[in-house]
Amino acid sequence: MLEPEIIKASLALFKNGDVDIENWGTLTGNQYSRNSLLSFRNDWLTFVSYCNEVNVSPLPAAVTAVRRFIEKQSESRKAASIKRYIVTISLVHRLHSLPDPTRHREVRYTLNRLYQEKADDAGQATAFHLAHLQTLHGMFSYSDKLKDIRDLLIWTLSFEGMLKRSELAAIDFSDVTRTDEGYQVWVAEHAIALSPEAGALLENWFQMTGITDGPLLRRINKHHQLGDAPMDHSSIYRVFRRAATELGQEGTLTFSGQSPRVGASRIYQKTERVLRKYSNKEDGKAPQCLLSTWVTSRRETRRWTNLSENSTRNNWYLSL
Repeated sequence: MLEPEIIKASLALFKNGDVDIENWGTLTGNQYSRNSLLSFRNDWLTFVSYCNEVNVSPLPAAVTAVRRFIEKQSESRKAASIKRYIVTISLVHRLHSLPDPTRHREVRYTLNRLYQEKADDAGQATAFHLAHLQTLHGMFSYSDKLKDIRDLLIWTLSFEGMLKRSELAAIDFSDVTRTDEGYQVWVAEHAIALSPEAGALLENWFQMTGITDGPLLRRINKHHQLGDAPMDHSSIYRVFRRAATELGQEGTLTFSGQSPRVGASRIYQKTERVLRKYSNKEDGKAPQCLLSTWVTSRRETRRWTNLSENSTRNNWYLSL
């Protein structure tokens, strides 16, 4: 236990955030390696910077401040990083003889929820296939409920564009454009050409909501009213959970924000292998069902490429 005078001086130092390794060693009684101290230092600086941005005290930190910090970090950080932040915040408070805000039930509840949502980050997510999407389209394409059309749009955009939750949440009305060939959506300076089905769904969404600017995908309250705020990662995650429930696979399939990307990427890999196989044949001709293929790239325009006017995308997928 540090002396009261030392604690008082250390409090003033750690509130500033940028503490050198020597002071970290003194605070922890030199019980940790240099690499561990560097990790503590960087994590604490991240927390203090956040507190300064929102104008709250980092030391002692309020329970609400810690909760909002981890929610903010969860938008871009994995579960392991969040756990590390919590360890550092807890350590600094305990070593300064302050109540540990990370032990509060409000913070623990938030952590459990975030860990559950990020459970699929540690391994391969369950694949969301075209057959799943087609079934959901059959169920909700003609629904008159905002939530049904919005969720169907999320499933469709995430599959066709192989989009992350962060990319879905960031789509603005101005990112959606229409060309002679149909609708496309711009994501990180890349245009993703959408299928006619996705285009029709967008038109229905625009007609039902009257959206002309701002976020494309928005929250809907319990009274089925559309809000102005964009959806966050947690709400988009719940939309993917809903897909398994609607398909009657709750408890069997566990979809996450990664699932459509996994499903679409597998199709792309199969397409690539099969077309490479037929490109080595003398006539260079592939069966009719192989002539419609998904072409995607994180660096190039993502689009459907129909290699034959008579071929259909569905024929290709249903053959897999």
